[in-house]
Amino acid sequence: MPKPKTPYAKQAVLDVLKLEPQASVAQIAVSAGIGRSTASKLLTQLQSEQAVRRTAGGRDGKRRLPDVWSLADKKPAAAGAKPKRGAGRGPTAGNADRLTAGGLDPLVLAYLKENADSGPHGPSAVAKALQRSSGAVSNCLERLTKDKKTKRVTDKPRRYSLAA
Repeated sequence: MPKPKTPYAKQAVLDVLKLEPQASVAQIAVSAGIGRSTASKLLTQLQSEQAVRRTAGGRDGKRRLPDVWSLADKKPAAAGAKPKRGAGRGPTAGNADRLTAGGLDPLVLAYLKENADSGPHGPSAVAKALQRSSGAVSNCLERLTKDKKTKRVTDKPRRYSLAA
């Protein structure tokens, strides 16, 4: 089978997205009659040209859902590939629950303040209570210790409390 020329394949990808408002790489490749790797490369190129938009597929439990692509001038459909939260997991990429930079600091400080009588607390316990990453909470506690908002009570195991 002859290899498709890039301009033809690029136009075929755009034509598929005109007919199908949202589609995965696999769907686009089949509909355009090109290979999946070719479709993936062309979509990335079209994204850099701002001709298409990529929406993260999210998760369904432990299973990762495929990303979906749409034309940049069209808004993605709300019902199509909305990212889902996994049971007991933190927010997925693109989710409204995702914290901005520095957004974990007030949560950690509030937890330490509310639970001062049962402290000192380790990063894992704080992370579990806040349903956040233990690594992120550990980094946050270290940063707050440098800013003198918290203090490290013990080194091994690491335990923190509010600074006096």
